[in-house]
Amino acid sequence: MQDRASRTREVILRAAATVFDDRGYVGTRLEDVVDGQGISKGALYFHFPSKEALAAAVVREHYDLWSELTDRLRPEHPRAVRLLIELSRRIAQMLLHQTGVRAGLRLMSERNLIGPSVPRPFVSWVTAVEGLLTEAREQGDLRPDVLPGPTAVVIVSAFAGLPQALAAGAEPADPVGWATALWRSLLPGLVTAPCAAEMYAVLEEPPGG
Repeated sequence: MQDRASRTREVILRAAATVFDDRGYVGTRLEDVVDGQGISKGALYFHFPSKEALAAAVVREHYDLWSELTDRLRPEHPRAVRLLIELSRRIAQMLLHQTGVRAGLRLMSERNLIGPSVPRPFVSWVTAVEGLLTEAREQGDLRPDVLPGPTAVVIVSAFAGLPQALAAGAEPADPVGWATALWRSLLPGLVTAPCAAEMYAVLEEPPGG
């Protein structure tokens, strides 16, 4: 019974991510989530008693994405600036291919429409980026006038706005290309000239390259 309940919950979360990604929080009804999924409303309400609870669960599924990817990729990329670039472009790939990631980001941006049960948007991302910028300073790559805390907020804010820009029809509709363009703009004011030259070469490589 526990396995069945767990599978049902996962089906609901996947279906909810698809609908939230397409319609946003306000435009989604709970009936839309279970429609065509072979799941009763009773089963839906057993796992998620409200639309707010369902949205919060979708967000929590992806809230720690940046820190989880950091742990996974760190052995491959000990250089903090290189790791930060790789992280952002991997997440951009996920935006292109994974509905759950897009839905989580959209719902985080709509938190004021949902309620307090949704985690505060992007807090863990800012913390992770600030930590990497601090590491970059210790590695001698960060410009001396760059403050890790405020700069982390700027980077995350710029990246978090990407799904909204793409949803509004920004061209080209290529999250990885936009992330690459973002770094080309940020690097000169962020890192030393030798580091920037190296990272420009990195930006010529495909994510994961």
